Amino acid sequence: MAGVALPQVLEAPIKGSSLWRDAARRLMRNPAAMFGLFLIGTFVFVAVFAPFISPYSPTEGTIIHRFLPPSGTHLLGTDLQGRDIFSRILWGARSSLWVSVLSVTIGLTLGVSFGAISGFLGGWVDFWMMRAVDIVLSLPGLLLTITIVLFLGPGLNTIALAIAIENVPIFARLVRSGILALKESDFVLAARSIGASQARILLQHVMPNALTPVIVQGTLALATAIVDAAGLGYLGFGPQDPATPEWGTMLTDTQRYLTSGAAFTALFPGIAIILAVLGFNLLGDGLREALDPRLKR
Repeated sequence: MAGVALPQVLEAPIKGSSLWRDAARRLMRNPAAMFGLFLIGTFVFVAVFAPFISPYSPTEGTIIHRFLPPSGTHLLGTDLQGRDIFSRILWGARSSLWVSVLSVTIGLTLGVSFGAISGFLGGWVDFWMMRAVDIVLSLPGLLLTITIVLFLGPGLNTIALAIAIENVPIFARLVRSGILALKESDFVLAARSIGASQARILLQHVMPNALTPVIVQGTLALATAIVDAAGLGYLGFGPQDPATPEWGTMLTDTQRYLTSGAAFTALFPGIAIILAVLGFNLLGDGLREALDPRLKR
């Protein structure tokens, strides 16, 4: 009996698509998020290469050249000490980005650890850890940061630490809520049934699925940190060396000259703060939309 040839079904391999790949694709299709990323990239470039692209020294000037208006020689004019404002804004990007990145890194690390332990262990550990978070959240944010800076002394690193402590409860709450929603999921129960340790379940199964809102909040916290740092610098808690360029301190030095024909000395540092904050906010909103599973198509 002759053999019967069976038809062969050729199937093209199905390519998997991860959450992060889909999110990156949606993010790149978001014009506002891409514009925010462009602004952030510009400020990062400026901060890194400030020594090479600034036309003048940010700390040296001549008093006879003070309050020169914007011109071809000084693109954004000069300040009270005759220093080039454009050069000081370029160098000031280093201070502002350093404070924002350092504060969010510290706050994110402490907040994620705190919230993960609290949410995963539960019971009395969760109760008392969350009461500590409630105490910090009950304090006005600006008052808390000013108190910390007064206690530790002014400076960029102190400002970063104060902002980080303010952010810890926010990140802790976000992580805890995500872990509470996930720790009784089927994949967690399956991991427990095969004998996985508590630490492995938390770090390899629960945490990666609970970090999406934290990533978005971290991006938005970078923008808030820039505003807080500028505000504290404006109040006199920034770098104590008057020659150190910092956007908030530059506003402090020029506030009394707004009505004397030198308003540009405060206008341009203010615009730099607005653009930096706008960039992080646009990127944060874009990440929120890109990482939202309900928008997946």
